[in-house]
Amino acid sequence: MEPILRTIIIDDEEKAILNLVGLLKSFPQIKVVAQETGSANALETIDNYKPDLIFLDIHMPGKSGFEIAGELYRQGCKPEIIFVTAFDKYAIEAIRHAAFDYLLKPVKQEELATAIDRLLVKQLQQDREQQIKRLFEHSSNKGKLKISTTGGFTLINPADILYINADWNYAEIFYESEKNELVTMNIGSLEELLPPMDFFRINRSTIINVAYLVKVSRKHRTAYLAKDGKEYTFKIPLLNIRKLERFLER
Repeated sequence: MEPILRTIIIDDEEKAILNLVGLLKSFPQIKVVAQETGSANALETIDNYKPDLIFLDIHMPGKSGFEIAGELYRQGCKPEIIFVTAFDKYAIEAIRHAAFDYLLKPVKQEELATAIDRLLVKQLQQDREQQIKRLFEHSSNKGKLKISTTGGFTLINPADILYINADWNYAEIFYESEKNELVTMNIGSLEELLPPMDFFRINRSTIINVAYLVKVSRKHRTAYLAKDGKEYTFKIPLLNIRKLERFLER
């Protein structure tokens, strides 16, 4: 007997949701447990229902489907995801490279059936962490992030970032002790852009690149980073130390 997949549909177009709900009635393996029109309450709904499968629109006001996928990874939640999109060459290229499945709007019965068949065959065989990583790498500009600055914007390779310090709607991105970039973004917006498997927010105003993390002291509640022979220290609450440990174990 095939498993029943608890499913959530997230799309900012109500018509698209109704279309997909109607098509899914032909698949006894799929049980739609919730629907969200847009991204505003998407993460809360996913947390409440803990679905096996999400049909996730890519382009939505607020958070994109890619950003929601990244947030799920940060939270340790790894449902199956089938992206839904109008034709977008670059988004589709990123999805294909990351080995996710996708459906083009308007969704057609035959294409939906093919996607569900593929899902049932490969379910639990994919490395979700690597999928999310590849998705973020290829949904940006050749791996670089476009960040707004006071004078325009800059393209940044996430791997070059050592840490980020934020203050209200501004943040400083540090590459090393004497090299930094002032950007006009708050820490929450920056966190959403960063590859979720490589960066961790250790306190309210600091995000670190875990590639440079060398030590954490519970006694002193301090995280230590090292780069090019220099050491950098940051305060980290005990609760965040526990979260960081779980993050690194994944």
